[in-house]
Amino acid sequence: MRRMFALMLMLSLGLSHTTSRAQEPTRGVQQWDFEGDTVGNPAAAFRSAVGTWIVAQDGKNQVLAQTAQNSDAVYNLTLVPGAMFADVDLSVRLKANQGIVDQGGGVVWRAKNAKTYYVSRYNPLEDSFRVYKVVDGKRFQLGSVKAPGNTEWHTLRITMKGSKIDCYLDEKIHMEAEDNSIRGYGRVGLWCKSDAQSYFDNLIAKGDYLVPKLVEPVVETKEFEIRNERPYLGGQEVDLWGLRCGNAFVNDAVTERFIRNFDNMNAHGINMVGAYIQGVNAGHPDGNAGLNGFTRHGKLLPEMARRVEWFVREADKRGMLVMLGVIAPRKDQEFYAEEDIQNAIENTARFLKEKKLHNLFVNLCDEFNHPLYADKLLIREPDGEKKKAMMTGWFKAIAPGIEVGIGPHWKSGTLDYYPGMDVRILQKGMAIPDKGFVVNIEPIREDYFNNDGIFNATHLEAIFTNCRNYLDAPNAVFMFHSGFVQGVTNYSGTAPHGEMGGYGTGPTDRGIRFYYEWVRDNVGRWEYPHHLPASEFSIEPQPAR
Repeated sequence: MRRMFALMLMLSLGLSHTTSRAQEPTRGVQQWDFEGDTVGNPAAAFRSAVGTWIVAQDGKNQVLAQTAQNSDAVYNLTLVPGAMFADVDLSVRLKANQGIVDQGGGVVWRAKNAKTYYVSRYNPLEDSFRVYKVVDGKRFQLGSVKAPGNTEWHTLRITMKGSKIDCYLDEKIHMEAEDNSIRGYGRVGLWCKSDAQSYFDNLIAKGDYLVPKLVEPVVETKEFEIRNERPYLGGQEVDLWGLRCGNAFVNDAVTERFIRNFDNMNAHGINMVGAYIQGVNAGHPDGNAGLNGFTRHGKLLPEMARRVEWFVREADKRGMLVMLGVIAPRKDQEFYAEEDIQNAIENTARFLKEKKLHNLFVNLCDEFNHPLYADKLLIREPDGEKKKAMMTGWFKAIAPGIEVGIGPHWKSGTLDYYPGMDVRILQKGMAIPDKGFVVNIEPIREDYFNNDGIFNATHLEAIFTNCRNYLDAPNAVFMFHSGFVQGVTNYSGTAPHGEMGGYGTGPTDRGIRFYYEWVRDNVGRWEYPHHLPASEFSIEPQPAR
């Protein structure tokens, strides 16, 4: 056997990248009083981590009050998320109101999170003015001086430059400290301990500050549509070439492997991927090793939801379409009852709608009427047409804009069409229909799970014939299927493979590179919304044996 030779037309191969400029700090003053806030509510500019921080009335003035009465070991903390300082001149007015264990409070700076920061505080119960660092929730004293205790208004001010800290109480009492363990930019905020109930007002921070980037709102992905039996993505007519990645959600590492290969898929023309919330046949040695992404009552597991959104959004960045499978016969028995299947379908629809994920279509049930593994009567004949329409209705009642289909088991006698379907889903060797938008989500797998990623000449001939048949059918697409990509563990011990691997000529050359190169040579690389001729192409259209 010998590998395919490729003609390299590019003089060099490298990674394109852009250099983003670092965010420039702003020099100025940030001031927070509470006159624009509503009494009885939290302050708009603050985020409370521990304690109860609400705006209160103090005479004609509005202040921020800490009102919780916590135990001795609790550090009450509220932070300003909207500005970050490194070297800073920070001051606040504070008044101790009540507290049996502790009173008073102070300011926080260089806060990395709710458990790591510097704090300087005044405690009238102890007649003390101190500065600390808090690291991973543990407090270490850096300095302490005596300060007469009372419940009047006081001004606490600190400056920090580099590692040098200066603290002032009413500009009369001075304390110095030196520490270098919390460096760089951090948030500022307010602090008190245990049951100290105190008022704070007029927090002022001076120096160079950064405004953190806001968390991006949920962005709507490109919408998939079917018009006149042709696929459209983001309003653009597209051709689709797919890869069945059945168990891509089995864990974070596997999901990442697939996502990291999306660009390589695009370079070879692959722009459609499919994966399942309930894991499908995982192959050798355990066909049921795929992850079930639902609880027994049909709730979507948080880790599954996170992986699905990650996968779909990364595909959207590249103008790719996703087929998302929901129910799989090998896992349907893990639901307590059939109503839990309805919960799973509705929760999937609700999740996709809330996250605004539209660059996909949904296969509600893989291999409907599977003769061996479909246990629940809901996903078996008789009355298959009615059951399929009912499941589709559950989904569409929540997410009417997402295209849906249900794929039959190819030799079970159930039909591949039913009222209400959008996508006509096939599998294995089913003939390509003349009508409808057709997707073969599982062509015949030519490699074995217990020897994945190895193909002989007969296998390749069948694969390329199938590719050509779908290339010639404008209303039909398919997702290449192999044990190399879908299985979990398998004989190779490293499946599922998000990467293309080798040419499949033997144990040291496992892979499906030949499929990638066939699509590249015959369809072109993918640059949304078009396939374009690739710089590389194969001298021999198929690997010679």
